Amino acid sequence: MTPEKAATESAPGVDSRSQKASGGLRRFVWPLVCMFQLGLIGGAFQLGSRLADVPPPIPATEKDGEGEPLVLPMPQEPLGPSRNRAAKSELEEVDRLLRAGRPELALAICRTLNGRVVAELRDAFLYRMGLSLESMGHGDEALASYRALASRTTAARTAAVALLGQARVWLRMRRPNESKALLCDLVRRSASPELRNQPFLSDARFLLDLAASLEILPNEAPGPFNDSPVVPLTSDWSLSRALDWENRPVASKPSPPKPGGGDKAGPPLFPAEGDGANAKGNRDESSAAVEVVEVQAGDPPLVRLFVQQMSLGALLDRLAEKARLHLDWSSSARQQIEGRSAIAAMERAPLSDALRALIEPLGLVWNIQGDKLILTSEEETSPEQLLALRRRNARQGLSEAVKSNPRHPLTPVAFLELGDLEYQDHRLDAALGWYDRLLREWPRSPSAIEAQYNIGLLRGRQGDRPAARQAFYRVIDRAPAHELTPLAYWRVGRMFLDEGDGEKALSPLRRALRAGNGTPAQSAAIVTVAAAHLLTDNPRAANAVLLEYRERIRHEQLRPAAVFLDTLARFRCADVGQRKRESGDLLAALLTARDDPILGPVGFVLMGQAYRELGMAGETARAYERALPNLREPLAGELTLALAEAYTTLEKHESAVKTYRRAIDKGSPSVSRRARLRLAEIALEQKKPQDCLKSCRELLQEASGVDAASVLRLMASAYGQIGERDKAIRCLQGELPP
Repeated sequence: MTPEKAATESAPGVDSRSQKASGGLRRFVWPLVCMFQLGLIGGAFQLGSRLADVPPPIPATEKDGEGEPLVLPMPQEPLGPSRNRAAKSELEEVDRLLRAGRPELALAICRTLNGRVVAELRDAFLYRMGLSLESMGHGDEALASYRALASRTTAARTAAVALLGQARVWLRMRRPNESKALLCDLVRRSASPELRNQPFLSDARFLLDLAASLEILPNEAPGPFNDSPVVPLTSDWSLSRALDWENRPVASKPSPPKPGGGDKAGPPLFPAEGDGANAKGNRDESSAAVEVVEVQAGDPPLVRLFVQQMSLGALLDRLAEKARLHLDWSSSARQQIEGRSAIAAMERAPLSDALRALIEPLGLVWNIQGDKLILTSEEETSPEQLLALRRRNARQGLSEAVKSNPRHPLTPVAFLELGDLEYQDHRLDAALGWYDRLLREWPRSPSAIEAQYNIGLLRGRQGDRPAARQAFYRVIDRAPAHELTPLAYWRVGRMFLDEGDGEKALSPLRRALRAGNGTPAQSAAIVTVAAAHLLTDNPRAANAVLLEYRERIRHEQLRPAAVFLDTLARFRCADVGQRKRESGDLLAALLTARDDPILGPVGFVLMGQAYRELGMAGETARAYERALPNLREPLAGELTLALAEAYTTLEKHESAVKTYRRAIDKGSPSVSRRARLRLAEIALEQKKPQDCLKSCRELLQEASGVDAASVLRLMASAYGQIGERDKAIRCLQGELPP
């Protein structure tokens, strides 16, 4: 018997059980294997169908700052409905993120869809990419995105919205000239069938007027070295408006009326979207363009203009004729438009807008004087005259825009620019009127903060310091995180300092120091805090501030003032022996900081004090003379007395007497009393006892604040000079003689 057989016989029932188990396993495994094979086959079919829908990759021709393709490639084959639904869902998510103020997430979605966006949504994604980049402040990339969209789209309205986006970005980048050229083109075509009645046209006209103003307003950011009013940058524009423009259905496209009026429509002037061959200019005789040049009298005159490929010279001649203006060309202006033609479609446009859109992009200057329209080139117009014309035209354009659309979202910006233009013309009351109107009609606008800041500057310039401080405090209270807040704190501190109240100045100046971290306002606050400590006779605190923040004084204009203040603080902290060594450094610092503007009149006060401590009376007098015109009480009175004393040291007695009398007339009661006492002493020194006695009696007539014993001693000396010893004795006894 074999071993296997023996083992089998020794374990009865084992074979039967193993056979049953193996049979069950086979019945369970084989269906699983079959299902797995069927799954592989189905997956292969599904993968093949998806690969068929994927377009071949297109190399990107434009890159953004991170190296990602900027232009969304056009798919080469039609995509399935599921992909179309998915892309629309992604587009809705991008819109939601943009409206929620999350442009960085919207941009990330647009970039991930670069290689697989559906053809009909390519423009929509590219437009939103531009909006995201614009709201994030990436101006160059936003321009590239808008430019790519305007170049590749087949829809005229989409191209117009992309053009408006470029103009808006140029304005944000403080480049109004580039913006004007684009906006003039859009305004020139505002009544064409594909753009007619579009809501973004009102924004285009507003932006054109704003650009004309920004072209002549100071192109400088607000800061401690800039006393000009804040210039707005279309801060009230919102992404939601731009999304609404893009999602708005195309309006009907009426044709321009035939010349002569009436409601009967003429043949189309411009090809509508999708006109095929006609869009290329291959129109037949029945669709020839209609030329309409009409001007409706009014204030302002309104223009209706429909022309295509018309000579610009002939068009301007006809426009002037319809407006009943005599057109006066300069020879240079006539040569400059030689060979230029115009394509325009405008309806109910103010005459100034029509002239700006037609003329200014060519470098011409227009001016209406009475019944004459004068056209010259920019080269043959003096800079002063050119600035005056541009300022007048900008003011007129903004006023008309506000009048025609008073509740437009950009109206607050227009109010602010109108106020800035008046401020620049030194018409401070008119400027204040525009700022107040902005605060009254648009109190929640972001431009209201800039208006309050400008009111503070204007009131300070008028000499109304309490009102100026109130305006600056409103900026601080309403927008504590605004970029103007540190500057407002600094200007409040400077005003207290100019009044000689260093203790009150320290609190707002310290807040400017903390709130303006890393800004020019912080650097200016460091220097001004040190000046306040020196003015309050605390040189060690001044030295400590300059030492602690020495790395933050980065602006080159601040370094001379900082060196002077640090040297003066060290000079005042030194003992008598060390002062001799420090005096040379102090004199060198004084010569360097002589004309430094950042410290203002207080800087000249400290310089005068430093010269006085160095024994240089002549330089002391010159520094005080420069400081006095911009100082206010009580510091002005104190400095007047110090200036008179410097004149006395220089033996300029006549100048000293005049300065003391000015202190008596304009100074505080305390300053007036000290000036009278000093005049009495000078009269006694000059052997003029009667003048001395007169000043002393005027002093004693005051009810309080007079040191009567000192005055009586001075009168005793005067009576001694004239030989009246009895009266002198009575004065020494503390009695006033009759």
